[in-house]
Amino acid sequence: MSDKPRGLLRGAKFNGKHSTVIAPAFPVIELLRDDSRVTKIVIGVIKPRKGNGIGLKATTIDAGLRIMVSGPSSVQQFYAYTAEPEGVTTALEQLMSER
Repeated sequence: MSDKPRGLLRGAKFNGKHSTVIAPAFPVIELLRDDSRVTKIVIGVIKPRKGNGIGLKATTIDAGLRIMVSGPSSVQQFYAYTAEPEGVTTALEQLMSER
């Protein structure tokens, strides 16, 4: 597993409960952290999975977005609190299309 970038989980947007992030989610977390539309990021649990490839699924919820990031051997869930979920979803889709 690769090391996470220094300072990735620092700032007022993080709650500090979970601090482990799967490697495929690093760019997603960086985008959410730097996006002014996102007010808080909650890092969820990591679950094992079978399969390959990297994927992202963003679902609109009352408080913003539920984001699932899939890696080759695991999947992790995040919550992004935002008043503009459509704009953040568009930014996430652009990020994934560049990869």
